[in-house]
Amino acid sequence: MGRFLFFLLLVANLAYGAHLWLSRERDVPDLSRREKNASEVKIVSITPPANAQQKADEARRQAVALAGAACVEFAGIAAADTGKVRDALASLQLGDRLSERRLEEVTRHWVFVPPAKDRKVAEAAAAQLKRQGVAELSIRPDNAISLGVFSTEDAAFRFLGQVEAKGARGVQVGPFARELKDLAFTIREPDTELVARLTLMQRDYPGSALKAMPCP
Repeated sequence: MGRFLFFLLLVANLAYGAHLWLSRERDVPDLSRREKNASEVKIVSITPPANAQQKADEARRQAVALAGAACVEFAGIAAADTGKVRDALASLQLGDRLSERRLEEVTRHWVFVPPAKDRKVAEAAAAQLKRQGVAELSIRPDNAISLGVFSTEDAAFRFLGQVEAKGARGVQVGPFARELKDLAFTIREPDTELVARLTLMQRDYPGSALKAMPCP
C-alpha cells in the first residue's frame, strides 16, 4: 500500500511539472511574428575589434597632438561636404573664434590691356593694336581689352611675347578664372572638449585633416 501511494504521488508531481512547463511555453511570446521583411534583413558591415581599437587609438593620439594649440585648422574637405562641415561647425556656436579661408587655383590665364578710364580710350587702344597686327581682341564691359585666354601661364606668356614683338605696349598676363581647391576652417583657442569633438567630426570626412597652427 505504501509503495502504491509513493508511485501515485510521483506521477502526480510529474504531471504537475509537465503542466507548468507547457503553460510557460504558451506564455512566451512569439517574437518572430513581429518581424517584418525578415528575409530582407542583411548585415551591412561589421568593424573588426582590432580596426575599431586602431581608429580609437589614432583619434586619441590626434587629440593629444592638438591639445594646447593656439589654433586648429580643419582642411582637405571634399567640395560636396563643405556645406555639411560648415553647418556642423556652426552648431558649435564658436562665434568669432571660427574663420573660413578659401584656397583657390588659377585654371585660366589671359593676355590683356588693363581697363581704360572710359570706352572711347579703350576703343582707341584697340584700334592701335589692330594696326599693329593684333586682330583677335575684344573690349570688355570694364573697358579692359582681352587679347586671348589660355589654359596655362606659359602659353599666355608666349603669346605676350608675340604681341610685344609687334610693337604692342602695356599688355599684361594675369589670372582669368579660378576654381576652389580647398576650404580651410580655422578654430581659435580650442579647449580639450572642443578638440575631442573636432577629432570625431573629422573622421566622418575621408581625406580631411586637422592640424595645429599659429593663429592668423
